[in-house]
Amino acid sequence: MDEPEIRNVKLKDLRPGPIQHESLPDDLLAAIHAIYETLGPFLRMNLEQWKLGFMRDTHPEQEVAVWCRIAWAWNLYHEQFPESSDLPHEEEEKIVGALIAVSTGIREAKDLSVSPIVAERLIACWQSPG
Repeated sequence: MDEPEIRNVKLKDLRPGPIQHESLPDDLLAAIHAIYETLGPFLRMNLEQWKLGFMRDTHPEQEVAVWCRIAWAWNLYHEQFPESSDLPHEEEEKIVGALIAVSTGIREAKDLSVSPIVAERLIACWQSPG
């Protein structure tokens, strides 16, 4: 099998991929809406943009599963650490960003965009059995 070509691309030159799915199953759309209800305020996109992202994915059900886990870990973090319930919007965006990073395999607190204690707590929430 051929190795994929690796190219450096400037962020400003990135464009969304093509729509892979004209529609998504109702159960997947329900999950997408539920995730958006939880995380949407911190994603810097509206619901339509959010749904389109999944329609561009080759395997949207796998992407939805990852986002379900992110939303679950976010909820668990706020349940376990009630003092985090009234954080400024900017801090919540950082928490969501850190959980996205954790979902990609990053497990070092120093590599996340939150304080070390918050990073350790988020990693523990991600790894907690659901």
